Amino acid sequence: MTNMIYDNEILAVIERSENLNKMLLNSEAYLQYKQLYIELEDNAEVQQIKKDLIKLKEKYDEVNRFGRYHPDYQKVMLETRRKKKEYEMHPEVAHLKQLEMNLQTLLDEVIVIVTQHISTNIKVETGNPFFESHACSSGCGCS
Repeated sequence: MTNMIYDNEILAVIERSENLNKMLLNSEAYLQYKQLYIELEDNAEVQQIKKDLIKLKEKYDEVNRFGRYHPDYQKVMLETRRKKKEYEMHPEVAHLKQLEMNLQTLLDEVIVIVTQHISTNIKVETGNPFFESHACSSGCGCS
């Protein structure tokens, strides 16, 4: 591993990246996400559903080790799916997922802009089909 010598140019890039980070942390997308995330941590109903889901997940993992041969396989699989749907469909959890997607989109946009200014040959894995700019035969999802 080589030691990197920090010259003024590198220090300027680091300073600009820190400024970009501050801008992202002050963005509406991040602030909305953070606020709702904190509210959900204090929401007794959501936290109870989450705890129940975690308990079911433990049962699910146990049953899954034996597969269809476990006597409670169908019951546990069905209960787990129902509880997961209940959690994900809770209005506040669904709203948090939407805000999370908005924040991810913002981050994807920033990454694409930065990389495209460096080189159009840099491939960016965004996981978002709206950012794909080429057809990749491997199905990697890069743009």
